[in-house]
Amino acid sequence: MKRCAISLILALAASLCLCAQKPSCDYSVVYAEKDTCSLVMDVFMPDVQAETYPCMIYLYGGGFSQNNLRSKFSRELCRRFADAGYVTLAVDYRLGLKGIRFKNPVQMVKPLEHAVKMASEDLFSAAEYVLANAEVLKIDTSRILLSGSSAGAITVLQTDYELCNRTVLSAGMPEDFRFAGVISYAGAVFSREGRCNYRVHAPAPTMFLHGTADKLVEYNKIQIFNTGFFGSNALVKRFEKFGYPYMIARFEDHSHEVAAYNNELFDETMWFIEKYVNQGRQWQIDMNAAQFDAGGNSWKLKPTDLYK
Repeated sequence: MKRCAISLILALAASLCLCAQKPSCDYSVVYAEKDTCSLVMDVFMPDVQAETYPCMIYLYGGGFSQNNLRSKFSRELCRRFADAGYVTLAVDYRLGLKGIRFKNPVQMVKPLEHAVKMASEDLFSAAEYVLANAEVLKIDTSRILLSGSSAGAITVLQTDYELCNRTVLSAGMPEDFRFAGVISYAGAVFSREGRCNYRVHAPAPTMFLHGTADKLVEYNKIQIFNTGFFGSNALVKRFEKFGYPYMIARFEDHSHEVAAYNNELFDETMWFIEKYVNQGRQWQIDMNAAQFDAGGNSWKLKPTDLYK
């Protein structure tokens, strides 16, 4: 009995210590119910007091097959955005490639399209939730930004692309709504209409970061007739042609590890937001980051490596 009492006291003390620590997020909410799934967003609130805050919606990577919503990497990044004064929302989404296996890349086309569109649909649902609950969340709806890594980067680029073309996926968004900015760490856009055109209105100011040797999320493009997967280099060519504001950091000879450079390049991300979003600069900046080294291993992966 004495041993049990001591164990209970130790367990209680440990739980009190954990409660005293700052939580990974301030709270979580269910933003949508889909396919018998409860989709949640983790909310990270700034410590500074204000009437309203800008909002950063972050989507984790994982090849549309792994849920990294609460990975150490994601939590640390979201907390940094919150500490910088942003209501930060780490958004869960359905994983359309979970359990899927391929023998060759051609077999990936339809499942990949399905996964990208499904994740984008979920991100729109999250954005609709934010707009409907902006007063409770204390969010300035004119300053809602998107950021993502790998599959998350694909999703944020795709979502802004769908919004700019006012496709069916964006039907629930107000006509005058625009994302204030998009930050993509190794992302791309899927299109069935050939090169990406932003037909209804211009895309949000976009920060592209991509390794030139990335073969998991293609740096340039993969295109067969009108069906294509358009990476950062291909998208920047469209932005440049039509005068859309962008900043790209090209990491020479780097592979997919660039998708995980968010924390190393946090200050550069905040510089982009300050200049392009807060100050409204219409710049087109193209940078070569050949000498950058964040440490760690090179992720020289191909789709067949990840889904074999």
